[in-house]
Amino acid sequence: MPPGLVEKTYRVSQEQYNDYHRNGYFIAEKLFSEKECDAILQTIKSHANKDFAAIINPDREDFLAKQAPLSSRESVRSASQFLRNVMKDVRIVSIIETLQGKEVVGLMSQMLFKEAGSAYASQAWNPHQDNAYCRNPNGQYVTTNLFLADADRENGSLYIYPHSHQAGILEAKPTTSYRETIGQNPGNTVEVPPQYVKMDLKFRKGDLLLLHGNTIHGSYPNRSETRSRPLYSCSYITQGEEFISGKNAQRRVIPLHGLKGC
Repeated sequence: MPPGLVEKTYRVSQEQYNDYHRNGYFIAEKLFSEKECDAILQTIKSHANKDFAAIINPDREDFLAKQAPLSSRESVRSASQFLRNVMKDVRIVSIIETLQGKEVVGLMSQMLFKEAGSAYASQAWNPHQDNAYCRNPNGQYVTTNLFLADADRENGSLYIYPHSHQAGILEAKPTTSYRETIGQNPGNTVEVPPQYVKMDLKFRKGDLLLLHGNTIHGSYPNRSETRSRPLYSCSYITQGEEFISGKNAQRRVIPLHGLKGC
């Protein structure tokens, strides 16, 4: 069954709920099967450029067409619809809505390849807050990262600062964070308050990391010669909350339930 058609929701325990609100992150282990991950990666990888640069909003046909000009219209349409179904997947949405306690909508998506040996393999995100971009004042913005391969420090996994979402939106140094110059690191850099301690994360293929929008995090460069670190990231917000659309991201409300989201 393709992503987006799975009918079983993910049950969040009370302990997991408490941990998320205390720590600012949530990990659903093996939420997606290896077969599903392979299908997602194969779908989007066929539209990557020679450098495997990030693709922003591949779930939107117009965005994907501009970033993959050599792809056919039919393949772009099929891929964007497939990836929109991943964003709408009931397993992911049920987790977010349980943690938020309210209905959520989608805002944007991004594919990050960190393809081994590629020009962008060395890309390492600076410590940043995702909410520094859309600036929701009520802490209702979240991002998900679906790992399509195993990830550790060697091949460019993430690090986070638990509890840092409690600091609110911090002052950040603006940094190009999309199609940045090769060799430069993206992420609107924040100075991490001293009370927060960095923690490295490891993931298995199919794991989903959900981050509170104010949680400080970043990533390491991919130093592996053989292992890539592909992940598909989607952003969500509680319905009715305010956000900044952004020049590149062009965030917009994407309904996730029923026919409204088609």
